[in-house]
Amino acid sequence: MNKGTFTGVGLGPGEPELITLKGFRALQAADIIFYPVSSLENGQHRSFSANILDGLEINKPCEPLLFPMKGKETQKFYNEAFLRIKDEYENGKNVVLVSEGDLFFYSTFGYVFKLAKEAKIPCRLIPGIPAFIAASALGEQPLVEKTTGLEVMAKPESFDAISEALKRQSTFVIMKMSVLDGWHSFLKNCGRSFLYAERVGTGNEFFTSNADELEFRRIPYFSLLIVYPENE
Repeated sequence: MNKGTFTGVGLGPGEPELITLKGFRALQAADIIFYPVSSLENGQHRSFSANILDGLEINKPCEPLLFPMKGKETQKFYNEAFLRIKDEYENGKNVVLVSEGDLFFYSTFGYVFKLAKEAKIPCRLIPGIPAFIAASALGEQPLVEKTTGLEVMAKPESFDAISEALKRQSTFVIMKMSVLDGWHSFLKNCGRSFLYAERVGTGNEFFTSNADELEFRRIPYFSLLIVYPENE
């Protein structure tokens, strides 16, 4: 039997229409679409990617692959997911694995892609818009201009580490900021303009440049912060 194809598609930040046309066409051509889920609660999957697929109304078989965000056995889940993909690929199916945002920007897709390369399975890669790019449009302020640099940090260890990074006068993007408490106080006193955004591109989207609006707000996993350089 002829082997199929394996394609990775970045779905974008959340709004279904922010997928690329090339990515959308790949979904339409798929025989089966796999999407990541982070956990199971009462038998129900939690998946940001599934919500985007629902909005795209792709009439194709879709199957979840469990990728827990925490735990000591994450590699086991990557291996199991890849074997499921490999089975469909070797049976001649056009297989697509999707990821919210971009494929290689803090995405679980990269771990599966590594396994595909080791198995010498060719993979077509279709990038997507990462959430911080979409968020910068919400703030109506250029992310970088002229010679300004851009730095990205995920799961910051401390506010001291962030303060040290801010000395470099680049635009600073912080992903997965929910690992720290106390953002209201930090932003109130850091002396830099910022944009906070959560659940970008969804019906629950929220963004603000006012630290007081974060005083009693619970920071979710799908949140980010853009801290702009000081005006020269």
